[in-house]
Amino acid sequence: MNEKVESFIAVLKALNAHEVEYILVGGLAVILHGVPRVTEDLDIFVKRDGPNVDKLRRALREVFDDESVDEITYAELAQYPVIRYGTPHNYYIDIMDRIGEAFSYGDLKFEIINSYGLPIRVATKETLIRLKEKTLRMVDQADVVMLKEKLAEKR
Repeated sequence: MNEKVESFIAVLKALNAHEVEYILVGGLAVILHGVPRVTEDLDIFVKRDGPNVDKLRRALREVFDDESVDEITYAELAQYPVIRYGTPHNYYIDIMDRIGEAFSYGDLKFEIINSYGLPIRVATKETLIRLKEKTLRMVDQADVVMLKEKLAEKR
């Protein structure tokens, strides 16, 4: 297992240990649904309320001894749709509670996928398709095609 994947797992383990209400979206979520793909970052939706954001901060501080984690606050999440945290491990964690008016944490459906020895709160295939289908990025469009194929396999 490479260093980046180990760090991703450490973050997810800390989120679970601190009982953060989160949903994994983005590349790693697509991978966990069985789509072969590469990802360079971690994308999570979090429930925006004061106690949950405090838990998020504590979880990240547990993994990264980095004072800039303290800049992730309820007020910042309320003001900005995405907070991009540059980790000391040379990758980003995109922390979201909404995407414009289209999606908020409460709009997302998730399932628990057991992987890497822990339960991970992952957006459902249908939710990932809804999040990605109207974007212009080619990687997102490829994800949509592959996720739809995975859904068709289930039927």
